[in-house]
Amino acid sequence: MNTFFLIVLGQIISLFGNAALRFALPLYLLRQTGSAALYGGITALAMLPALVGMLTGGALADRCRKARLMALLDLVTTGIAAAAAAGLPHLPLLPLVLTVLGSLYAIQGLYQPVVRACLPLLLNGTQLLRGNAVIQLVDTVDELLGPLLGAVLLEHFGIRGLLALCGSCFALSAGIELCLCIPQDVPSDTRLSVRSLWTDLRESAQFLTGQAAVLRLAAAMAAVNLLEVPALTVGVPVLVVQTLQKSDASLGLVQAALSAGGILGGVLAGTVFVRHPIRSGTPLLLALSGVCAALGLVLRVPALQFGSILVLGAMFMAVAALFNVWFFAQLQVLVPQAQLGKTTACLSVLACLTQPIGQAAYGSAFQHWAAHPADVLLAAGVLSALVLWLLQTRRTA
Repeated sequence: MNTFFLIVLGQIISLFGNAALRFALPLYLLRQTGSAALYGGITALAMLPALVGMLTGGALADRCRKARLMALLDLVTTGIAAAAAAGLPHLPLLPLVLTVLGSLYAIQGLYQPVVRACLPLLLNGTQLLRGNAVIQLVDTVDELLGPLLGAVLLEHFGIRGLLALCGSCFALSAGIELCLCIPQDVPSDTRLSVRSLWTDLRESAQFLTGQAAVLRLAAAMAAVNLLEVPALTVGVPVLVVQTLQKSDASLGLVQAALSAGGILGGVLAGTVFVRHPIRSGTPLLLALSGVCAALGLVLRVPALQFGSILVLGAMFMAVAALFNVWFFAQLQVLVPQAQLGKTTACLSVLACLTQPIGQAAYGSAFQHWAAHPADVLLAAGVLSALVLWLLQTRRTA
């Protein structure tokens, strides 16, 4: 449990810095350009390296010493933050933001499969489910503190100061991870090469072809990442900054409320799921559609707009956190330990491939229907509910 505690501590520090920069850099670009379409396009392009990172990170997690790999990733991120702070006054803004943001997403994509692959080596039974809930809780806490403190730090220290502070977080996390001792980390006969990584990914793909239930689960997640998640991740900053014309601090407050909902979901997952396990995630996914549609309806009342974003956004994130914990706990039970890292990464990539498409599409939608942003959210909720219902109908047919 001491090793698990150190992993959690390192993740808290590292993901805080990552979340703060992933919030601040697109916001800084949105403030400088005023373009929702550019904001959505940049966030979509930045997601693509994350998908590559997930695949590579999953394979590396099964071939490398996980503690050293996590430390190396944090050290690389420290260098990226320092280089960006030094180059910001002299380099063109758009390419710099895209490069740094893409690097942050790629490293997070590498990092998360490694953390997930550590858990079955340290925990088992109900402890594994609670461990996944803790990891989910850490992620949502950092998604709360990152935007909230990131907005304050951005306002007081500027983007260069924020880059320097987050670089210090990554360096501290790397120091903690160098102290980790994970039992049975890597088999003694493991060899690392490009060919071995390719072989691992091919074996994972072959394994998944016989797992129809898991693939249906990934398909449902892909639908959510196409139709629902981007509606919130792109829509909330556009609604707060452009439609309601609120300050950066107000946007940080909204992001904190969303993350607080995620914290609530993580806490519930660690308690309710242990006592009352559920067999299907479909009700949770349909609940996400309902919350998204409800937000689109309530936004039509001017007096309730900001409050509805806070409350319903938090509800959305709570349900999403519940589903994520259930999703990864199912995978860790169904997938053999020797293939867990790469197979989990492959499934995450399959589920997330649609998210960049959704982000770009919603960026254009909010730009085109700037006078009616509530209609975009309402349509997202209704359409996603229809798609999920069709997937469920096909499963039971």
